[in-house]
Amino acid sequence: MCDALGIVTYNDPSVYVRGLQKYRPIAAFNFIGRYRLIDFPLSNMANSGIHDIKVFVNGNPQPLIEHIGSGRQYNINSKHGRIDLIPLYREDGSAQYVSDVQSYYEQIDDIEEISNDYVIIAPVNMIYMANYADILEQHIESGAEITMLYQNVDNAKDHYINCDVLQLNRQKGVLSIETNLGNYKNRSLSLQTYILSKELFISLVKEARKVSSMYWFKDIVNDHCKDMDVRAVNFRGSVYCINDLKSYFDSNMAVLDENSMREFSNPKWPAYTRTNDSAPAIYLNGGSAVGSLVSNSCEIHGKVSNSIIGRACRIGKNAVIENCLIMPGVEIGDNAVLKNVIVDKHTRIVKKKDLSGTPDDPLYIGRRENI
Repeated sequence: MCDALGIVTYNDPSVYVRGLQKYRPIAAFNFIGRYRLIDFPLSNMANSGIHDIKVFVNGNPQPLIEHIGSGRQYNINSKHGRIDLIPLYREDGSAQYVSDVQSYYEQIDDIEEISNDYVIIAPVNMIYMANYADILEQHIESGAEITMLYQNVDNAKDHYINCDVLQLNRQKGVLSIETNLGNYKNRSLSLQTYILSKELFISLVKEARKVSSMYWFKDIVNDHCKDMDVRAVNFRGSVYCINDLKSYFDSNMAVLDENSMREFSNPKWPAYTRTNDSAPAIYLNGGSAVGSLVSNSCEIHGKVSNSIIGRACRIGKNAVIENCLIMPGVEIGDNAVLKNVIVDKHTRIVKKKDLSGTPDDPLYIGRRENI
């Protein structure tokens, strides 16, 4: 068992996914037709032996309440752990601008009472599969006060804009946390994952709250990079960063690669999610799918290529779906042609049948729309 409290946190306002975020928090976004983004940090924590987890949510918590439930799908139950869902939510459904520090401070009494000696903080918009128990052991052995995960990237001029990047010295010490403005090709991308003692975490939260009501946890860590031993660990696995609509689309499409898909179907390190008992997909009237991921309960009468089709979708006769992300419960009519389109849940496309975006600017169709 990993001696750490797991915290799944929300992101600052620089992360905004147009359209999708209107209906649900980022943690509840669908991913590759089966998962929600929350599944990946929770699966990493559960597989690492972390059983006390707090999930902070900025937005409508209902989709996550339904999806997480008691947490049994993550092998966590009340006998040996718990998942606490802590929402920030207004009656009009919009997200509040409340820093993660303020959320942590409101839970500080409960955190102080938890017996774990360490805290591991992970975001919901960075998708990766990692063993936190190994990283915690490395953190303890190093003697560092704070350990952060990062990955070296060589396309930072065009990607990861407004994401956190690290300035490192030769010993992988963190000199500062900066914002990627697209000025340099090679950067050390922060995975926004922090490992530190619970005592230090509490101290930093209290200090940050005194410094500024606008401070985020990364801000107080950045302040202390010069006087604390803050070290970075290079994560060498795949990382899918979601910080806008295009990166969400690209991340889904990237997982269609066979090698990428294997990372999420590794029996030794599974990605857990809520399961639904339903019939397999069926192909009728010459329907077919090539290079695609088609979920259960779908009816495919048309041609699907390089696309992700969510549960219980119906693709009409002679319809052509190419390079699209179709979420659950969508109906696409006969003879429709969709290219580079994101279709949100329970939408019907039956009248206007020619819809097209581009790989750099996918077309988004909102939830429950009739097109």
